[in-house]
Amino acid sequence: MILTELEIKKVIEIAKTVFPNFSDWEYNNEKNDEYLGFSLWGKFVLDPENLMSRCFFVTLETYEQKWRAYLTIGQHSYFWSSADMGDAYLLDTDDYDSVDEAILELKREMLKLFQAFSVI
Repeated sequence: MILTELEIKKVIEIAKTVFPNFSDWEYNNEKNDEYLGFSLWGKFVLDPENLMSRCFFVTLETYEQKWRAYLTIGQHSYFWSSADMGDAYLLDTDDYDSVDEAILELKREMLKLFQAFSVI
C-alpha cells in the first residue's frame, strides 16, 4: 500500500506521539527490492553518550492493505533484514486493518517483554 502525503503526515504524527522517546523518523513510500509498500521507522538509542550503544527501532509498515509493526535492534525492519551483524527482530505483530491496531498490539507485546525482565 502506498500512502498519500496527508496519510504519511498523519502516521508520522501518530508514531511520534505513541513513541515519544524514538527519534530520527524516516520512511519509504514505494514498492522496491527492500520494501513492500509504505514503511516508517524511528530509532531509540539506549545510551546516546556511548558511540557503541545499541539502537532499537520501531517500524510500521504496510503489506497489501494491512499494517504490521516491529521492534528490532541494530537496524529497522525491511524486506532483507538479517541478524548476521547483531541485528535482530525482537517483536512483531500480525496483520491489522489499521496502523492504530498494529501499534496497540506491538505496545502490548513490548509490555509483556519488559515485564518479563522486571523484578517488581
